[in-house]
Amino acid sequence: MKGSLIISLDFELLWGVIEKPYVRAYAESNVRNVPEVVDRMLCLFEKYGVKATFSTVGLLMCRDKEEAIQYSPTKKPSYNNQKLSPYGDYLKGLSKEDYSLYFAPMLVEKLRKCKNVEIGTHTYCHYYCYEEGQTLEEFAQDLLAANNIAAIYGIKLQSIVFPRNNVKSEYLEICCENGIICYRGNATKFFGKPKNTIHRLKNKLGRLLDSYIPLTTSNSYDYSSLILKKGCPINIPASRFFRPYNKRLALLETLRINRIKKEIINAAKKGRMYHLWWHPHNFGDNIELNLKNLELVLKCYADCHAKYGMQSYTMSELAEMIISKK
Repeated sequence: MKGSLIISLDFELLWGVIEKPYVRAYAESNVRNVPEVVDRMLCLFEKYGVKATFSTVGLLMCRDKEEAIQYSPTKKPSYNNQKLSPYGDYLKGLSKEDYSLYFAPMLVEKLRKCKNVEIGTHTYCHYYCYEEGQTLEEFAQDLLAANNIAAIYGIKLQSIVFPRNNVKSEYLEICCENGIICYRGNATKFFGKPKNTIHRLKNKLGRLLDSYIPLTTSNSYDYSSLILKKGCPINIPASRFFRPYNKRLALLETLRINRIKKEIINAAKKGRMYHLWWHPHNFGDNIELNLKNLELVLKCYADCHAKYGMQSYTMSELAEMIISKK
């Protein structure tokens, strides 16, 4: 098999940061610009022949808070920290003036019509599988709600990205029962459930440094490592988070982009899989610089496609191909 590039985007608007103290500032600096960012990314994907999976929070598929409440599951996540839950007063308190920060039905419809885009799920409410208090049954109800709202658009959900990379093995069987055939697993280092605050900070620092210098050896994967296990979706593991432009680290931008390009080229030469991911709202600030960097990466893929036959797949396309060959 030839090398492959997989791109997955965690499409969540403000649902992923509702408990953060900076939520209002981030809404104005990044999230309001998501429609423009998505439009321009789609143009670049089409220009360079790249496919992408938009892993979408079910709540943002709704038209308004009334529809969001209507499609909400009966059993909601019973987190010990209820600030993480969008239900109750938070959802009921949304004002119409802020709807564009939470709901994007027209954008979902646009994505649905793009032939090179897959719409997967990021759960219905941006569900956190690592959080204390929640249960398997509540997670199952959440996925059912995600499927129900997606069905309005005629979308069949086949892939999942777990919010904040909270991949928990015992939850995978529930994914399979809900029609999910693949998920984005975590990269081999600096991810996974942190044991404590120090471990969390160590992982965060490790991920940051590895974006510029090679702390990890290989971030691409052999197809033979994609294991088929009955009753579980296929793990399409992440290779790298595509960090947004940071003016404080501007002098290191060339290092960061070249690191991604070298990894893509290496995957193309060796016939391996490379999985790049980010959030659309990451590019909402410094839009021009972020899209310029994205174009450099996509152009690298196009060169590898021409020279080595590298291919671009959505998550479910790659999973279906692996299933057909095993």
